[in-house]
Amino acid sequence: MKYLSSVMKQFLSVTFLLLHSLLLLAQPNTAFDPQRTITADSARRSITELMGEMAKKHPGFYRYTSKPEFAHFIDSSLAAIKGPMDQLQYFRTIKPLIAKVRCVHTNVSLSGEYMDFLNKQQNMLPLDVYFIGEKAYISKNYSGNGAVPVGAELLSINGHSITAIRARLFEMIPSDGFNQTWKYQAINNRFAQAYRANYELSDSYKIRVATDQGEKEFDLAAVRNEVIPVPAIMDLGNKPRLSFSIKEAVGTLTIRSFGETDIKAGKQQFRKFIAGVFKELKEQHIQKLVIDLRNNTGGSDPNAVLLSRYLINQPFRYWDRIEVTEPFALSLKGSAKLIYGKPVKMDSVYLWRKSKFTREFDFYEVQQPEADVYTGKVVVLVNGACLSSCADLSAVLQYNKRALFVGEETGGGYQGNNSGLMPEAKLDFGLKVSIPLLKYVNAVDLHKNFGRGTLPDVVVQPALADRLKGNDVVLQTALKQLDD
Repeated sequence: MKYLSSVMKQFLSVTFLLLHSLLLLAQPNTAFDPQRTITADSARRSITELMGEMAKKHPGFYRYTSKPEFAHFIDSSLAAIKGPMDQLQYFRTIKPLIAKVRCVHTNVSLSGEYMDFLNKQQNMLPLDVYFIGEKAYISKNYSGNGAVPVGAELLSINGHSITAIRARLFEMIPSDGFNQTWKYQAINNRFAQAYRANYELSDSYKIRVATDQGEKEFDLAAVRNEVIPVPAIMDLGNKPRLSFSIKEAVGTLTIRSFGETDIKAGKQQFRKFIAGVFKELKEQHIQKLVIDLRNNTGGSDPNAVLLSRYLINQPFRYWDRIEVTEPFALSLKGSAKLIYGKPVKMDSVYLWRKSKFTREFDFYEVQQPEADVYTGKVVVLVNGACLSSCADLSAVLQYNKRALFVGEETGGGYQGNNSGLMPEAKLDFGLKVSIPLLKYVNAVDLHKNFGRGTLPDVVVQPALADRLKGNDVVLQTALKQLDD
Protein backbone atom coordinates (compact mmCIF):
# COMPACT_ATOMS: atom_id res chain seq x y z
CA MET A 1 0.00 0.00 0.00
CA LYS A 2 1.07 3.62 -0.41
CA TYR A 3 2.49 5.37 2.60
CA LEU A 4 3.08 9.09 2.94
CA SER A 5 6.24 10.58 4.39
CA SER A 6 6.42 11.59 8.06
CA VAL A 7 6.07 15.22 6.98
CA MET A 8 2.74 14.57 5.31
CA LYS A 9 1.50 12.48 8.23
CA GLN A 10 1.76 15.58 10.41
CA PHE A 11 -0.85 17.22 8.23
CA LEU A 12 -3.32 14.33 8.00
CA SER A 13 -5.36 15.74 10.87
CA VAL A 14 -6.46 18.43 8.45
CA THR A 15 -7.77 15.77 6.10
CA PHE A 16 -9.63 14.09 8.94
CA LEU A 17 -11.43 17.34 9.59
CA LEU A 18 -12.43 17.52 5.96
CA LEU A 19 -14.28 14.23 6.42
CA HIS A 20 -16.00 15.22 9.65
CA SER A 21 -19.36 14.09 8.28
CA LEU A 22 -18.00 10.60 7.76
CA LEU A 23 -16.19 10.45 11.05
CA LEU A 24 -19.39 11.18 12.96
CA LEU A 25 -21.35 8.30 11.49
CA ALA A 26 -20.59 6.07 14.47
CA GLN A 27 -22.77 5.90 17.56
CA PRO A 28 -21.36 7.27 20.85
CA ASN A 29 -18.70 5.04 22.41
CA THR A 30 -20.09 2.34 24.69
CA ALA A 31 -18.47 -0.42 26.70
CA PHE A 32 -17.51 -3.34 24.48
CA ASP A 33 -20.08 -6.11 24.36
CA PRO A 34 -19.65 -8.83 21.70
CA GLN A 35 -23.38 -9.53 21.85
CA ARG A 36 -24.45 -5.92 21.29
CA THR A 37 -26.75 -5.30 18.35
CA ILE A 38 -28.12 -2.33 16.46
CA THR A 39 -31.58 -2.07 14.96
CA ALA A 40 -32.23 -2.77 11.31
CA ASP A 41 -33.15 0.89 10.79
CA SER A 42 -29.87 2.05 12.37
CA ALA A 43 -27.89 -0.34 10.18
CA ARG A 44 -29.65 0.81 7.01
CA ARG A 45 -29.26 4.49 7.91
CA SER A 46 -25.54 4.28 8.70
CA ILE A 47 -24.81 2.27 5.54
CA THR A 48 -26.79 4.73 3.41
CA GLU A 49 -24.91 7.69 4.92
CA LEU A 50 -21.55 5.95 4.49
CA MET A 51 -22.07 5.13 0.84
CA GLY A 52 -23.46 8.60 0.13
CA GLU A 53 -20.43 10.34 1.63
CA MET A 54 -18.02 7.96 -0.10
CA ALA A 55 -19.67 8.70 -3.44
CA LYS A 56 -18.92 12.38 -2.86
CA LYS A 57 -15.33 12.12 -1.61
CA HIS A 58 -13.89 8.89 -3.07
CA PRO A 59 -12.47 9.77 -6.53
CA GLY A 60 -12.66 6.20 -7.80
CA PHE A 61 -16.09 5.33 -6.46
CA TYR A 62 -17.51 4.91 -9.97
CA ARG A 63 -14.21 4.05 -11.65
CA TYR A 64 -15.24 0.45 -12.33
CA THR A 65 -18.85 0.22 -11.16
CA SER A 66 -21.47 2.41 -12.80
CA LYS A 67 -23.76 4.62 -10.75
CA PRO A 68 -26.95 2.66 -11.61
CA GLU A 69 -25.23 -0.66 -10.85
CA PHE A 70 -23.97 0.62 -7.52
CA ALA A 71 -27.37 2.02 -6.59
CA HIS A 72 -28.99 -1.35 -7.33
CA PHE A 73 -26.40 -3.19 -5.25
CA ILE A 74 -26.85 -0.82 -2.30
CA ASP A 75 -30.64 -1.14 -2.46
CA SER A 76 -30.40 -4.94 -2.55
CA SER A 77 -28.04 -4.97 0.45
CA LEU A 78 -30.32 -2.69 2.46
CA ALA A 79 -33.37 -4.79 1.62
CA ALA A 80 -31.60 -7.89 2.92
CA ILE A 81 -31.39 -6.39 6.43
CA LYS A 82 -34.39 -7.92 8.21
CA GLY A 83 -33.63 -7.43 11.89
CA PRO A 84 -31.10 -6.40 14.54
CA MET A 85 -27.46 -6.97 13.65
CA ASP A 86 -24.43 -7.73 15.77
CA GLN A 87 -20.96 -6.51 14.80
CA LEU A 88 -20.04 -9.48 12.63
CA GLN A 89 -23.35 -9.38 10.75
CA TYR A 90 -22.99 -5.65 10.21
CA PHE A 91 -19.41 -6.11 9.00
CA ARG A 92 -20.43 -8.86 6.57
CA THR A 93 -23.16 -6.60 5.16
CA ILE A 94 -20.82 -3.65 4.60
CA LYS A 95 -17.83 -5.66 3.31
CA PRO A 96 -19.24 -6.59 -0.15
CA LEU A 97 -20.44 -3.01 -0.62
CA ILE A 98 -16.93 -1.74 0.04
CA ALA A 99 -15.49 -4.40 -2.27
CA LYS A 100 -17.84 -3.18 -5.01
CA VAL A 101 -15.81 0.04 -5.19
CA ARG A 102 -13.13 -2.24 -6.68
CA CYS A 103 -10.28 -0.47 -4.91
CA VAL A 104 -7.70 -2.37 -2.90
CA HIS A 105 -7.07 0.69 -0.69
CA THR A 106 -10.75 0.95 0.29
CA ASN A 107 -11.57 -1.51 3.04
CA VAL A 108 -13.46 -2.05 6.26
CA SER A 109 -12.14 -3.71 9.40
CA LEU A 110 -13.69 -5.09 12.57
CA SER A 111 -13.05 -3.16 15.77
CA GLY A 112 -9.87 -3.92 17.68
CA GLU A 113 -11.91 -5.04 20.71
CA TYR A 114 -13.88 -7.50 18.63
CA MET A 115 -10.74 -8.91 17.00
CA ASP A 116 -9.21 -9.38 20.46
CA PHE A 117 -12.38 -11.16 21.53
CA LEU A 118 -12.31 -13.46 18.49
CA ASN A 119 -8.63 -14.23 18.89
CA LYS A 120 -9.13 -15.44 22.46
CA GLN A 121 -11.60 -18.08 21.27
CA GLN A 122 -11.05 -21.39 19.53
CA ASN A 123 -12.82 -20.58 16.26
CA MET A 124 -10.24 -20.97 13.50
CA LEU A 125 -10.18 -23.68 10.85
CA PRO A 126 -6.89 -25.49 11.65
CA LEU A 127 -5.66 -25.60 8.07
CA ASP A 128 -3.82 -23.58 5.47
CA VAL A 129 -5.51 -23.83 2.09
CA TYR A 130 -4.05 -23.24 -1.35
CA PHE A 131 -6.33 -22.46 -4.30
CA ILE A 132 -5.45 -23.16 -7.90
CA GLY A 133 -8.35 -21.91 -9.98
CA GLU A 134 -11.62 -23.34 -8.69
CA LYS A 135 -9.98 -26.08 -6.63
CA ALA A 136 -8.53 -25.87 -3.13
CA TYR A 137 -5.89 -28.04 -1.50
CA ILE A 138 -4.73 -28.52 2.08
CA SER A 139 -1.23 -27.07 2.30
CA LYS A 140 -0.72 -27.14 6.10
CA ASN A 141 -2.44 -29.06 8.91
CA TYR A 142 -2.54 -27.59 12.43
CA SER A 143 -5.33 -29.81 13.76
CA GLY A 144 -3.18 -32.40 15.51
CA ASN A 145 -4.91 -35.09 13.49
CA GLY A 146 -2.13 -36.66 11.43
CA ALA A 147 -4.65 -38.53 9.28
CA VAL A 148 -5.68 -35.30 7.53
CA PRO A 149 -3.81 -35.57 4.20
CA VAL A 150 -1.71 -32.54 3.29
CA GLY A 151 -1.92 -32.05 -0.48
CA ALA A 152 -5.43 -33.49 -0.74
CA GLU A 153 -8.20 -31.56 -2.47
CA LEU A 154 -10.58 -29.88 -0.04
CA LEU A 155 -14.17 -30.31 -1.22
CA SER A 156 -16.29 -28.74 1.51
CA ILE A 157 -16.27 -27.21 4.99
CA ASN A 158 -19.25 -27.75 7.30
CA GLY A 159 -21.32 -28.72 4.28
CA HIS A 160 -20.40 -25.62 2.27
CA SER A 161 -18.83 -26.37 -1.09
CA ILE A 162 -15.44 -24.90 -1.87
CA THR A 163 -17.00 -23.33 -4.97
CA ALA A 164 -19.52 -21.43 -2.84
CA ILE A 165 -16.89 -20.47 -0.27
CA ARG A 166 -14.47 -19.12 -2.87
CA ALA A 167 -17.23 -17.14 -4.58
CA ARG A 168 -18.32 -15.55 -1.31
CA LEU A 169 -14.80 -14.68 -0.20
CA PHE A 170 -14.09 -13.11 -3.59
CA GLU A 171 -17.18 -10.92 -3.14
CA MET A 172 -15.80 -9.70 0.18
CA ILE A 173 -12.14 -9.02 -0.66
CA PRO A 174 -11.42 -5.62 -2.26
CA SER A 175 -9.12 -5.50 -5.28
CA ASP A 176 -8.33 -2.98 -7.99
CA GLY A 177 -10.85 -3.28 -10.80
CA PHE A 178 -11.68 -6.84 -11.76
CA ASN A 179 -8.38 -8.33 -10.66
CA GLN A 180 -8.46 -11.77 -9.05
CA THR A 181 -4.80 -12.56 -8.44
CA TRP A 182 -4.78 -10.41 -5.28
CA LYS A 183 -7.88 -12.22 -4.01
CA TYR A 184 -6.12 -15.54 -4.51
CA GLN A 185 -3.06 -14.24 -2.68
CA ALA A 186 -5.22 -13.07 0.21
CA ILE A 187 -6.96 -16.41 0.72
CA ASN A 188 -3.92 -18.55 -0.04
CA ASN A 189 -1.88 -16.79 2.62
CA ARG A 190 -4.56 -16.29 5.29
CA PHE A 191 -7.47 -18.58 4.45
CA ALA A 192 -8.57 -19.41 8.00
CA GLN A 193 -8.70 -15.72 8.95
CA ALA A 194 -10.64 -14.81 5.80
CA TYR A 195 -13.06 -17.69 6.33
CA ARG A 196 -13.75 -16.75 9.97
CA ALA A 197 -14.34 -13.05 9.30
CA ASN A 198 -16.26 -13.32 6.04
CA TYR A 199 -18.00 -16.68 5.95
CA GLU A 200 -18.46 -18.67 9.14
CA LEU A 201 -17.58 -18.60 12.82
CA SER A 202 -17.55 -22.04 14.44
CA ASP A 203 -15.90 -24.06 17.21
CA SER A 204 -15.65 -27.17 15.02
CA TYR A 205 -15.24 -27.94 11.35
CA LYS A 206 -16.27 -30.98 9.35
CA ILE A 207 -14.20 -31.15 6.20
CA ARG A 208 -14.60 -33.41 3.18
CA VAL A 209 -11.54 -34.20 1.10
CA ALA A 210 -10.73 -36.18 -2.02
CA THR A 211 -8.01 -38.81 -1.57
CA ASP A 212 -6.61 -41.64 -3.67
CA GLN A 213 -8.92 -43.94 -1.71
CA GLY A 214 -12.00 -41.83 -2.37
CA GLU A 215 -13.71 -39.05 -0.44
CA LYS A 216 -13.18 -38.86 3.32
CA GLU A 217 -14.56 -36.70 6.10
CA PHE A 218 -12.75 -35.40 9.17
CA ASP A 219 -14.12 -33.65 12.25
CA LEU A 220 -11.68 -31.00 13.39
CA ALA A 221 -11.75 -28.93 16.55
CA ALA A 222 -11.23 -25.22 15.95
CA VAL A 223 -8.01 -23.64 17.19
CA ARG A 224 -7.02 -20.19 18.40
CA ASN A 225 -5.67 -17.64 15.95
CA GLU A 226 -2.16 -17.88 17.43
CA VAL A 227 -1.88 -21.54 16.39
CA ILE A 228 -1.80 -20.60 12.72
CA PRO A 229 1.46 -18.77 11.94
CA VAL A 230 1.58 -15.68 9.79
CA PRO A 231 3.36 -16.56 6.51
CA ALA A 232 6.98 -15.45 6.46
CA ILE A 233 6.36 -13.24 3.42
CA MET A 234 3.79 -11.26 5.45
CA ASP A 235 5.77 -11.04 8.69
CA LEU A 236 9.24 -9.76 7.89
CA GLY A 237 9.64 -8.00 11.23
CA ASN A 238 13.13 -6.50 11.38
CA LYS A 239 14.43 -8.51 8.43
CA PRO A 240 15.91 -6.58 5.49
CA ARG A 241 13.45 -5.73 2.72
CA LEU A 242 16.20 -5.18 0.16
CA SER A 243 18.78 -7.66 -1.07
CA PHE A 244 21.15 -7.87 -4.01
CA SER A 245 23.56 -10.47 -5.33
CA ILE A 246 25.49 -11.30 -8.48
CA LYS A 247 25.89 -14.90 -9.55
CA GLU A 248 27.16 -16.17 -12.89
CA ALA A 249 26.98 -12.66 -14.40
CA VAL A 250 23.31 -12.21 -13.42
CA GLY A 251 22.28 -9.60 -10.87
CA THR A 252 19.28 -10.32 -8.64
CA LEU A 253 17.65 -7.39 -6.84
CA THR A 254 14.85 -8.24 -4.42
CA ILE A 255 12.57 -5.49 -3.11
CA ARG A 256 9.92 -6.65 -0.64
CA SER A 257 8.63 -3.15 0.14
CA PHE A 258 8.96 0.47 -0.96
CA GLY A 259 7.74 1.66 2.43
CA GLU A 260 10.19 3.81 4.37
CA THR A 261 9.05 2.44 7.72
CA ASP A 262 9.44 -1.15 6.54
CA ILE A 263 12.87 -0.52 5.04
CA LYS A 264 14.11 1.31 8.13
CA ALA A 265 12.88 -1.60 10.28
CA GLY A 266 15.43 -3.70 8.41
CA LYS A 267 18.09 -1.06 9.11
CA GLN A 268 18.39 -0.06 5.46
CA GLN A 269 18.14 3.16 3.42
CA PHE A 270 16.45 2.78 0.07
CA ARG A 271 18.18 5.56 -1.85
CA LYS A 272 21.64 4.58 -0.63
CA PHE A 273 21.07 0.87 -1.22
CA ILE A 274 19.72 1.30 -4.76
CA ALA A 275 22.51 3.70 -5.73
CA GLY A 276 25.02 1.08 -4.60
CA VAL A 277 23.30 -1.65 -6.61
CA PHE A 278 23.39 0.22 -9.90
CA LYS A 279 26.91 1.44 -9.32
CA GLU A 280 28.03 -2.17 -8.85
CA LEU A 281 26.12 -3.33 -11.94
CA LYS A 282 27.88 -0.67 -13.97
CA GLU A 283 31.35 -1.32 -12.56
CA GLN A 284 31.07 -5.08 -13.10
CA HIS A 285 29.47 -4.73 -16.56
CA ILE A 286 26.51 -6.93 -15.61
CA GLN A 287 24.11 -7.08 -18.55
CA LYS A 288 21.42 -9.31 -17.04
CA LEU A 289 19.24 -8.29 -14.11
CA VAL A 290 16.36 -9.96 -12.29
CA ILE A 291 14.19 -7.69 -10.14
CA ASP A 292 11.97 -9.62 -7.74
CA LEU A 293 8.94 -7.54 -6.75
CA ARG A 294 6.75 -10.42 -5.60
CA ASN A 295 4.77 -9.79 -2.41
CA ASN A 296 5.71 -6.11 -2.48
CA THR A 297 2.48 -4.40 -1.46
CA GLY A 298 3.84 -0.92 -2.18
CA GLY A 299 4.93 1.98 0.01
CA SER A 300 6.69 5.23 -0.80
CA ASP A 301 6.08 6.60 -4.30
CA PRO A 302 9.44 8.46 -4.34
CA ASN A 303 11.23 5.14 -3.81
CA ALA A 304 9.33 3.39 -6.61
CA VAL A 305 9.89 6.32 -8.96
CA LEU A 306 13.59 6.40 -8.12
CA LEU A 307 13.93 2.77 -9.21
CA SER A 308 12.19 3.57 -12.50
CA ARG A 309 14.73 6.34 -13.15
CA TYR A 310 17.54 3.80 -12.85
CA LEU A 311 15.87 1.59 -15.45
CA ILE A 312 14.47 3.94 -18.13
CA ASN A 313 17.24 5.67 -20.08
CA GLN A 314 15.24 8.53 -21.56
CA PRO A 315 12.89 11.21 -20.17
CA PHE A 316 9.49 9.74 -19.29
CA ARG A 317 6.35 10.40 -17.34
CA TYR A 318 5.36 8.26 -14.37
CA TRP A 319 1.83 9.51 -13.61
CA ASP A 320 -0.43 11.20 -16.08
CA ARG A 321 -2.42 13.04 -13.40
CA ILE A 322 -3.92 12.90 -9.89
CA GLU A 323 -7.66 13.56 -9.61
CA VAL A 324 -9.92 14.47 -6.71
CA THR A 325 -13.69 14.89 -6.49
CA GLU A 326 -15.30 18.31 -6.68
CA PRO A 327 -16.69 18.19 -3.10
CA PHE A 328 -13.25 17.37 -1.72
CA ALA A 329 -11.54 20.00 -3.89
CA LEU A 330 -13.95 22.70 -2.76
CA SER A 331 -13.60 21.67 0.89
CA LEU A 332 -9.89 22.58 0.91
CA LYS A 333 -9.81 25.91 2.69
CA GLY A 334 -7.68 27.75 5.21
CA SER A 335 -4.71 25.76 6.53
CA ALA A 336 -5.63 22.73 4.41
CA LYS A 337 -5.43 24.83 1.26
CA LEU A 338 -2.09 26.24 2.43
CA ILE A 339 -0.67 22.78 3.07
CA TYR A 340 -1.96 20.90 0.04
CA GLY A 341 -2.51 23.68 -2.47
CA LYS A 342 -5.66 24.30 -4.45
CA PRO A 343 -6.73 21.61 -6.94
CA VAL A 344 -6.99 22.95 -10.48
CA LYS A 345 -10.14 22.37 -12.51
CA MET A 346 -9.49 21.24 -16.08
CA ASP A 347 -12.61 20.59 -18.09
CA SER A 348 -14.80 18.65 -15.63
CA VAL A 349 -11.96 17.20 -13.56
CA TYR A 350 -10.17 18.59 -10.51
CA LEU A 351 -6.44 17.87 -10.57
CA TRP A 352 -4.30 17.57 -7.44
CA ARG A 353 -1.08 19.56 -7.67
CA LYS A 354 2.35 19.58 -6.07
CA SER A 355 2.74 20.54 -2.43
CA LYS A 356 5.32 22.91 -0.96
CA PHE A 357 5.84 20.51 1.92
CA THR A 358 6.63 17.22 0.18
CA ARG A 359 7.70 15.59 -3.08
CA GLU A 360 5.05 12.86 -2.72
CA PHE A 361 2.88 14.36 -5.48
CA ASP A 362 5.55 15.49 -7.96
CA PHE A 363 5.61 12.56 -10.31
CA TYR A 364 3.15 13.67 -12.98
CA GLU A 365 6.06 15.82 -14.18
CA VAL A 366 8.65 14.51 -16.66
CA GLN A 367 11.21 12.24 -15.00
CA GLN A 368 14.88 12.17 -15.96
CA PRO A 369 17.15 9.06 -15.91
CA GLU A 370 19.70 8.67 -13.11
CA ALA A 371 23.40 8.99 -13.94
CA ASP A 372 23.97 5.24 -13.48
CA VAL A 373 20.88 4.24 -15.46
CA TYR A 374 20.95 0.54 -16.31
CA THR A 375 20.76 -0.44 -19.99
CA GLY A 376 21.08 -4.23 -19.76
CA LYS A 377 18.36 -6.88 -20.03
CA VAL A 378 15.78 -6.83 -17.21
CA VAL A 379 13.29 -9.47 -16.08
CA VAL A 380 10.80 -8.51 -13.37
CA LEU A 381 9.07 -11.09 -11.17
CA VAL A 382 5.53 -10.17 -10.14
CA ASN A 383 2.48 -11.73 -8.49
CA GLY A 384 -0.95 -10.80 -7.19
CA ALA A 385 0.54 -9.29 -4.02
CA CYS A 386 2.25 -6.53 -6.05
CA LEU A 387 0.04 -3.60 -5.10
CA SER A 388 -0.11 0.18 -5.04
CA SER A 389 3.23 1.88 -5.82
CA CYS A 390 4.73 -1.48 -6.78
CA ALA A 391 1.95 -1.98 -9.33
CA ASP A 392 2.40 1.59 -10.62
CA LEU A 393 6.10 0.93 -11.17
CA SER A 394 5.36 -2.35 -12.96
CA ALA A 395 2.90 -0.65 -15.30
CA VAL A 396 5.30 2.19 -16.15
CA LEU A 397 8.19 -0.21 -16.81
CA GLN A 398 6.08 -2.41 -19.05
CA TYR A 399 4.58 0.55 -20.92
CA ASN A 400 8.09 1.87 -21.61
CA LYS A 401 9.14 -1.61 -22.78
CA ARG A 402 11.89 -1.71 -20.20
CA ALA A 403 11.47 -5.22 -18.81
CA LEU A 404 10.09 -8.68 -19.45
CA PHE A 405 7.54 -9.64 -16.79
CA VAL A 406 7.34 -13.18 -15.41
CA GLY A 407 4.82 -14.60 -12.94
CA GLU A 408 1.20 -13.57 -12.55
CA GLU A 409 -0.85 -10.42 -13.02
CA THR A 410 -0.10 -7.70 -10.47
CA GLY A 411 -2.83 -7.17 -7.91
CA GLY A 412 -2.62 -3.39 -8.28
CA GLY A 413 -4.17 -1.72 -11.31
CA TYR A 414 -2.25 -1.11 -14.53
CA GLN A 415 -3.93 2.24 -15.11
CA GLY A 416 -3.46 3.43 -11.53
CA ASN A 417 -5.12 3.36 -8.13
CA ASN A 418 -6.88 5.38 -5.46
CA SER A 419 -4.71 6.13 -2.44
CA GLY A 420 -2.44 8.92 -1.14
CA LEU A 421 -4.48 10.63 1.57
CA MET A 422 -6.48 7.87 3.27
CA PRO A 423 -8.36 8.90 6.41
CA GLU A 424 -10.56 6.38 8.22
CA ALA A 425 -14.25 6.70 8.95
CA LYS A 426 -15.43 5.17 12.21
CA LEU A 427 -18.80 3.42 12.06
CA ASP A 428 -21.10 1.63 14.47
CA PHE A 429 -19.36 -0.91 16.73
CA GLY A 430 -16.04 0.85 16.04
CA LEU A 431 -15.68 -0.54 12.52
CA LYS A 432 -13.20 1.46 10.45
CA VAL A 433 -13.40 2.22 6.74
CA SER A 434 -10.32 3.49 4.88
CA ILE A 435 -11.24 6.06 2.23
CA PRO A 436 -8.67 7.19 -0.37
CA LEU A 437 -9.05 10.76 -1.55
CA LEU A 438 -6.67 10.81 -4.52
CA LYS A 439 -7.07 9.01 -7.84
CA TYR A 440 -3.71 8.29 -9.47
CA VAL A 441 -3.70 7.79 -13.24
CA ASN A 442 -0.52 6.22 -14.55
CA ALA A 443 1.20 7.53 -17.70
CA VAL A 444 0.40 4.39 -19.68
CA ASP A 445 -1.97 3.35 -22.46
CA LEU A 446 -5.37 4.04 -20.88
CA HIS A 447 -7.07 1.81 -23.44
CA LYS A 448 -5.12 -1.21 -22.21
CA ASN A 449 -5.80 -3.55 -19.29
CA PHE A 450 -8.85 -1.67 -18.02
CA GLY A 451 -9.68 -3.03 -14.58
CA ARG A 452 -6.66 -5.33 -14.67
CA GLY A 453 -3.11 -5.26 -13.41
CA THR A 454 0.11 -5.47 -15.37
CA LEU A 455 -0.12 -8.75 -17.26
CA PRO A 456 3.04 -10.88 -17.34
CA ASP A 457 4.73 -11.60 -20.65
CA VAL A 458 5.41 -15.11 -19.37
CA VAL A 459 2.71 -16.55 -17.09
CA VAL A 460 3.91 -18.91 -14.36
CA GLN A 461 1.47 -20.46 -11.88
CA PRO A 462 3.30 -22.47 -9.21
CA ALA A 463 1.81 -25.92 -8.72
CA LEU A 464 0.84 -27.26 -5.30
CA ALA A 465 3.96 -29.43 -5.23
CA ASP A 466 6.11 -26.33 -5.82
CA ARG A 467 4.48 -24.57 -2.87
CA LEU A 468 4.86 -27.56 -0.57
CA LYS A 469 8.52 -28.05 -1.52
CA GLY A 470 9.44 -24.36 -1.68
CA ASN A 471 10.40 -24.72 -5.34
CA ASP A 472 10.72 -21.26 -6.96
CA VAL A 473 9.58 -21.99 -10.52
CA VAL A 474 9.01 -18.29 -11.22
CA LEU A 475 12.66 -17.42 -10.62
CA GLN A 476 13.78 -20.49 -12.54
CA THR A 477 11.68 -19.41 -15.51
CA ALA A 478 13.09 -15.87 -15.33
CA LEU A 479 16.67 -17.13 -15.44
CA LYS A 480 15.86 -19.24 -18.50
CA GLN A 481 14.39 -16.17 -20.19
CA LEU A 482 17.65 -14.29 -19.62
CA ASP A 483 19.58 -17.13 -21.24
CA ASP A 484 17.39 -17.18 -24.35
